[in-house]
Amino acid sequence: MLPVSEARATRSTSSAKPARRRPALAGAGKALSTAVAALAMVLGAGVVGVVGAPAAAAAPISNPSLEIEVKCPGAVAEIQVEWLGTRSARVHWSLEDTAADQKSPVLKYAARNAPGDGTSWIFQNGQPWMAVDGGRGDTASGGGTTWDPEGITQFNHLEVKVSNGTSDQDPTPCSETKRIYNYGMIAYQYALNQEGDEYQSENLEDGIGPDEWDCSGLLWFTYQNVPNFPSWTRMSSANQYTWAVEKAADNHTDLSNLTSQDVIKVDPSDRKVGDIVFYNGHVSFYAGDGRAFSALNEASGVGYNPVNWAPIRGDGSYYRIVGVR
Repeated sequence: MLPVSEARATRSTSSAKPARRRPALAGAGKALSTAVAALAMVLGAGVVGVVGAPAAAAAPISNPSLEIEVKCPGAVAEIQVEWLGTRSARVHWSLEDTAADQKSPVLKYAARNAPGDGTSWIFQNGQPWMAVDGGRGDTASGGGTTWDPEGITQFNHLEVKVSNGTSDQDPTPCSETKRIYNYGMIAYQYALNQEGDEYQSENLEDGIGPDEWDCSGLLWFTYQNVPNFPSWTRMSSANQYTWAVEKAADNHTDLSNLTSQDVIKVDPSDRKVGDIVFYNGHVSFYAGDGRAFSALNEASGVGYNPVNWAPIRGDGSYYRIVGVR
């Protein structure tokens, strides 16, 4: 599915970086009077790019699943991802030239399945890349439309590559690649596949299927089976809570130190389907519409129940298991 609209590159009117979750081109100024030089062999493909008149910037995602920067010296992209399920997402991007080196920052991203096959996002220029003019402090932003990429049955991760410079500007431009994983929605779908199974009281040697589960065993099993999720230790729900709290507390403010198996703390107002919610002696997936999904007890088995059936542990926060590598 191609994007409906993208913002063209424009010159920044301020040296200050836009606030997170605010339009990357808020108040963007005059149209550029020059075109980007011919771009050759960008990200492994020969391309030519032309910067046109400015257009209205696509609004950032107000509540993304994850927002990170991907950058190398002279170029920085801010990427917002909202996972909509196991094979669709919304992605909002912004790209900024941060050096007066006359090199053109370039952005490319693609939807990937577990082995790494997939399809590239096509920008408004009709190409699988976007560039801004080098040495001018220019910015561009866009995206935000629903993306249901063709050719993959499971949207396992988003691969983002940022480069500063092209082969005609520098034989070895800097580049940085990040992969943002869709762990939560895939694990949640695996949990839903167990709906109607029986409950097995918590025992670290049992409670892990194939058709009987305890709450922590269901959580462990579903994530353990997500492709590219690093193996993790079978823990009680109490220890899973401790693990999540400690992982989230270690995050940098800009989430620049996220690892391939990490956690972010989520305010209840920002909770999303697939987030993890902890109670005293219990753990559930958040299922949306005020519901939770878990292996609750012998009477309920594996299924839905109100998310507020008991006090949420700690300060009432939810936790999102994420991965960036």
